[in-house]
Order: sequence, then structure tokens, then C-alpha cells
Amino acid sequence: MKKYILFLVVLFALVLSSKMVKAQVEDVANPLLQYINKDKGIRFTAGARLFADVAYYHSEYTPMKSGAAITDARVRTSLTYGPLYFYADFDFSKGVFKQKNIFVRYNFHESAFGIHSVKAGYFNEPSSMSLNASLYNYHFISRAAPAMALSAGRGLGITYKYYDAMFFADQGIFSENKYNDQISGFQGVSLSGRWLYKPLNNEFITLHVGASFRYGRINTGEVVNNVFKTNIELESNMQTYVDGTTEFLNARVPWAKNTITVGPEVLVVTSNMFLRGEYIYKRLYKKRNDEALFENQLGGVWSWTTLSAWQAGNPIRSSKFQGAYVEMGYLLCGEGYGYDDEYGLLRGCNEGGDLEIVARYSYTDLNDINKGDFFLIGKQVFYPGGVVADYPAVSTSIGGGRLHAATIGVNYTFNRYVKVMGEYQYSNLKNVYFPLDKNFHQLQMRLMVSF
Repeated sequence: MKKYILFLVVLFALVLSSKMVKAQVEDVANPLLQYINKDKGIRFTAGARLFADVAYYHSEYTPMKSGAAITDARVRTSLTYGPLYFYADFDFSKGVFKQKNIFVRYNFHESAFGIHSVKAGYFNEPSSMSLNASLYNYHFISRAAPAMALSAGRGLGITYKYYDAMFFADQGIFSENKYNDQISGFQGVSLSGRWLYKPLNNEFITLHVGASFRYGRINTGEVVNNVFKTNIELESNMQTYVDGTTEFLNARVPWAKNTITVGPEVLVVTSNMFLRGEYIYKRLYKKRNDEALFENQLGGVWSWTTLSAWQAGNPIRSSKFQGAYVEMGYLLCGEGYGYDDEYGLLRGCNEGGDLEIVARYSYTDLNDINKGDFFLIGKQVFYPGGVVADYPAVSTSIGGGRLHAATIGVNYTFNRYVKVMGEYQYSNLKNVYFPLDKNFHQLQMRLMVSF
């Protein structure tokens, strides 16, 4: 029975796509340095890339630093040996060494109708369409703020992936931090995955719909009053890298222990147009040792006398945040947009003469404020119920900021090694810590070189 079901699925995929699975894409695109030994099945590549940005910012009160910066400078290598593929790249931008991707992948079953692989190392978790796209192939200077604030980035882990012309499934398990440097106990862990269905996928149009899911258990933090306190910080820059400050969009969530992130997505690609979007919802569940905290405060001037009274005066609840973005582009001239089956992503404009215009709207909400709570800017504190009191004055509200941003841009590819990008962005911010900062304007350009 299973054989017949598999046959029908394969036949249906061929009818819709009218093609084989598209070829895999090398992570080092267009390498100038490569060694190939066909007899032994070895291919080695080495390359580098450089991003140089210039930006002008105009804000109402808190200034952002206009200027120019090297925002990305990487050395990249890859080695293919039969079904094994190794990749590593390292970033030296801004004079600081940063570890990026380093992994090995094994394609243990490969055919014209589907590819299975296992991947292990340090790389992006399969949890967001935006974060899984390389910035060199991205059609905007920065990724969307909701993806940067709410989705997981790189992690140390292992994944299993299957993809063909109709389906894509990538899922795995990751450690919370790559160095196992928590204060004590078991290292945190996450389970994440991204799944896509492509009802249309041929040489004229690709449509995919899908969703991502991530569960994370946190076990890093700090010791407060002899009690281990886990926490998490959600943050994003203003969709720019010359001034990469995250103070305007920043939510510090104390006692966070378990996180759940879900995100539906959609992508439409034709030869000269693309439209894609993603919604991300994040919920953080908290856990603390109330009994130990209560006992530690006994004997103080303002000490609570019972555990129930202390808990009533120090409430705790889960927190939730959300965001979304929509991006679109139109190719004025060039070879045409393409779709990458291996990663479930839109390809970049990498052929000489490609000229496109793009637009994006993004919404990021890192505010989780209780109705009726009052924020006193002088003390930087929320007061529950709008009552200003010195004691206990404990609110569960979090004011991480809410950002609406609209971006338009023009991108041009000189050749397969050099691109330029230009953007204008208007942003509207609502953040209780920055009440005088509402409207932001920014102009930025980027020169990209990759070889």
C-alpha cells in the first residue's frame, strides 16, 4: 500500500512541476579558487565576500550615527567528497572575529524525485524564511526586524532534511549555546523545523506555503539573591547595520524558561516578480523558585511574612510578542528570478545586468503591557493599575517597543561578483523608554563583492 501511495505522490509532483528537482546550489557562489579531482570525487573551493555600507539617519530626539562601515567581511571554504559536503565561513568585519557557519552535510539518498540529507554543526536553525536566506542573496540591505527579534539564528545542532519539487521538510535539535557555558545544570535545548508545500513549481511560477515551529528550553542566566534566574533578551536593529543599535527594539524577559515560536509563511515567484511574507508569534513561559526567593527576603525591613503574600506582591505571567513582514520585488531587466528547492527560498539576483525595484513593510511588536499599567519615565518603571507607589510596585509589563517600517529600494548587479543596493526607509516607533522618538528616516547604500 505504501508503495502505491508513494507512486501517486511522485506522479502528482511531476504533473505539477513538469521538471526534475532543481540542482543543488553551492554555498560558495562563483568561487575564483577551486580544485576539482573528478577521479576521486573531490571539489574544494575558497572565496570571500565584502559588504561596505553607507547610511544617513534622521531621528527626532535620540541620534543615530550616520556614516560608513564594513558590515560583512568573510572568508568562505567548502569541500565536497562524494556524498559528504563540508562548509565553513568566518567574519572579520568591524575588526572583530565572529564565528559563522561551520557544518558537514551528508546526502544519504539522492534521486530525481527527492533528496534526503543529514546536517550537523553550527548553522541557522530551520525556523524562519528570512533568517535562512543569505544576505548576499537577500533583496534588501537588512533582514526584516520581526525575524531578527523573534526567530532563532545559528545554533549547534543536527537536522534531517527532505525536499523534492512539491515538498520541503527540515527539522532538528539544537543546543541553547554552543559553548555549554551555563552556570550549572543541563544545557538548554531547542527543537525547530520548517515545512513547505509547493502546489505550483515549474519554470513559469513557484508558489509555496508553509510554517515553522520552534520549542526552546532555556538554562542560561544569572544568580540573583542566591537563586538561579534564567532570562532572554529579544532585540533587533532598525533594519540597518551602519548603526546596529538595538536600544529602540529591545525586550528583556526575566525568568523565561520555555519558549514557543510559530510562523506561517508564503512565497510567490515568477520570472520577473516575487511576493513573500511571514508572521511570527512568540510565547515565553516563565519559572522561578518562589520559595527560595521568599526565604531570602525574610528579616528585611520590608519583608513579606507569608509565601502567598509574597507571590501576590511579586506576580509572574507568561509573555507574548509578535511581528510580520511583506516583501515584493519587480525585475526591470535581467535573467529572471529563480527558486531554490534545496532551501525553500527565493534566489538572489546574481547575473550581470539584473536591475530590480523592491518594497517591504514590516511590523514588530515587543510590547507586552498590561492594560491600565502606568510607566513613570523618571524611574523607568511600570506601576500596576496606574497607582504610583514605592512598595511593592511590581508589574509584569514589558515595554520592548513597537515598530512599523516601510522600505523601498533599487538593486543592480554589475556582474556575478559585484552588486550595489540602495534604500530609503521610514519607521514609526512607539517605545515608553523613548517617548520623544517616533519618526525615523534613513537612506543607505551597500556595495557587495563576492568571489
